[in-house]
Amino acid sequence: MEVIEFALPQLIPGFMFEAGDINDMGGTHGLTYPQENRLILREDIYEGALNGNGRDRMTAAHELGHLLLHKNIAFARAAPGVNIRAFESSEWQAKCFSGELLVPATHSAVFKTMPAEKVAIVCGVSVDAARYQVNRM
Repeated sequence: MEVIEFALPQLIPGFMFEAGDINDMGGTHGLTYPQENRLILREDIYEGALNGNGRDRMTAAHELGHLLLHKNIAFARAAPGVNIRAFESSEWQAKCFSGELLVPATHSAVFKTMPAEKVAIVCGVSVDAARYQVNRM
């Protein structure tokens, strides 16, 4: 969260971070507008990320991935019934980015020897995210 709140405004001209109202955002946890240098996290997700909630930290990292990876390109999302290759999906790319940022594969030798619950604690992510990342290593 310190990167999003304090570093990005210094590194990206015009960067805007917002904590969005729960009622306005509904089931949407985060939104990113790369062309506008704008990242929005629903206020409860923002608070959770600040307080170390693993799932909320992953959501923040996912939105950061969109911001950094998807500027000047169209978001690639498949319409219902249309298949695209995983690597062409902006959602897949942001998921990979957040996973690698928070559970880096450079530590795979250590992480593979640990239960997912321990990896989750060490990396500050949910047990599901830790398990997913380690299984992909």
